[in-house]
Amino acid sequence: MMKFSETNLHAKGVAVQYAAKLGNDLAKRVCQAESEVTCKEEAIELIEFYWSMVDEAADDQENNIEIAGVTDLNFGMERLMNISIGYLAKCGYKSEWTDEYNRINGG
Repeated sequence: MMKFSETNLHAKGVAVQYAAKLGNDLAKRVCQAESEVTCKEEAIELIEFYWSMVDEAADDQENNIEIAGVTDLNFGMERLMNISIGYLAKCGYKSEWTDEYNRINGG
């Protein structure tokens, strides 16, 4: 399960709110520890969700929009990146993160 420490619960709230906003049920379930990533396709879906969330957060940060009580969305996205990479690596999908990062970011 994707785990959030006590100090990272704000990041969980941000992820769940963006999952609802972006209509990504898998991301919402994984972030709420209701489901696991069980295949490469789900790993890629979660990674794509992360980068869509980053785009949304950049717009919201620029417009001073608070998400789940968080105003510093840049910090929240950094925490979520570390949590997501660690979770996917634990599930055996670290290479998918690297491959999708390079595909999405032109690397």
